[in-house]
Amino acid sequence: MKKMLTMAAATCLAALTVSCGNKKKVEPLAAIEAYSDSIYMLNDSTIGELQTFIYEGVLPTDAGVPANYVLTVTSYGLNADGTYSLTESYTETNGLTRTNYDEGQKLVLVGMPNDSTAIVYELISYSDRPKMHLVAEGDSALHKVDKHMKRVSHDMRHKLKRVKDSK
Repeated sequence: MKKMLTMAAATCLAALTVSCGNKKKVEPLAAIEAYSDSIYMLNDSTIGELQTFIYEGVLPTDAGVPANYVLTVTSYGLNADGTYSLTESYTETNGLTRTNYDEGQKLVLVGMPNDSTAIVYELISYSDRPKMHLVAEGDSALHKVDKHMKRVSHDMRHKLKRVKDSK
């Protein structure tokens, strides 16, 4: 947006100069400067490399049935916004195994009721599934919480454990 406004201002300045009869060539310095800032930000070495973090475990589904989850998070650091893919597998009451796949955007939120320093991952589906919230337990596990930021299960086995990461 800033880049577009800068380019528009530079174009208007050049058009105004031409219409006033000034034959001096006008360089849109502001547009060049804004463009080079954007390139610098993309190539900034402090951002780090794109990383993949994988979590596995058993969590209750929205229907209360325990399901096996595999969550893959891709971001420029563990506590940075990024993307995710999620595979959820569970057995229905009729004995059939069901597997759901979802992907979307991962946002990192800081703070929740009773813990202002908690790191919460908000998973926003590309396919309009309800948002999922997971609270980080250090960098090794995630717990599912509801929309009021209360744990869905107090069973310590119901968490996603970080199994591996790759670059």
